[in-house]
Amino acid sequence: MKRFNAIGLVAAVALLALGETASAKTLSEVSYPYDQVFPSAVRFLRIDEGVKIVEKDADSGYVVFELQDDGKTFQGSFEIARVRDQDGREASRLVVRLKDRPAYMEQGLIDRFGLKLREELGLPKDAPPEKKPPPKKKKHDEVAEETE
Repeated sequence: MKRFNAIGLVAAVALLALGETASAKTLSEVSYPYDQVFPSAVRFLRIDEGVKIVEKDADSGYVVFELQDDGKTFQGSFEIARVRDQDGREASRLVVRLKDRPAYMEQGLIDRFGLKLREELGLPKDAPPEKKPPPKKKKHDEVAEETE
């Protein structure tokens, strides 16, 4: 009976592992406007990552590409959508899919792209000014007010 349970456990783990790579999708959000992100994404994929661009559509916000890894070709997509970030700025949502590759490869692609954006575009613009609390009164100011 224990052997049967062990085999079942191994099979369940294998199915979970296969399911993760087969339906992988990684999301991220960057605080840069779509009009800056899309062309940067195309350059990043083609030049920095060296993938083959199969199809791209700036109006719909996607790039389909082929990735060579270990002598095999894998299909991938890089989707970009217009959104607003938590500070109300124009931002872009990134969705990366690499068919039959683990999720950490998608996350690595997004992380490298984020670094590329900061290198090319600097820090996101139009950030609201920091809200600073009013300065605290010093003790000698409080003592002076009490004696007057």
